[in-house]
Amino acid sequence: MGFRLNVAGGAEQIVLGEKSIKNVAFDSESPADSNARATDFGISIKVWGKMLYKLGGEGSDGTIGLSKWSVVPSERADCYRDASVEVVSAGQVVRKYEIPNAFIMEYSEEMDDETGVGTFYLHMKQKKDENDKVKIEGGYTGE
Repeated sequence: MGFRLNVAGGAEQIVLGEKSIKNVAFDSESPADSNARATDFGISIKVWGKMLYKLGGEGSDGTIGLSKWSVVPSERADCYRDASVEVVSAGQVVRKYEIPNAFIMEYSEEMDDETGVGTFYLHMKQKKDENDKVKIEGGYTGE
């Protein structure tokens, strides 16, 4: 199983592929004190992966785009971006999550000088008043 992340809407498109992303979690969260379907619910996607540094000008490192997006202030419109995550199994997309007004709740990077490997954690949320625009699809044929 693999995962792909695409983020559009900022200064540059951010693309992370199956080699980089290790784990994905989709959450639809209602308040804990709710006794019925709440109107105040949140939608989020969490992504864990490893940083694939590009040396010698070979392509671009998508995590640098995530780092830059994570520090965009809320006053700027491009703090909200269109994000999609595809879940790929046996060459077929089995699930696709699209959150068209995503913003970063948390982003972190860790580097280890012994192994030379960096890891990242991304927590994106959908702008709450745009929850009805989220799409969840599946059953596609592979590329």
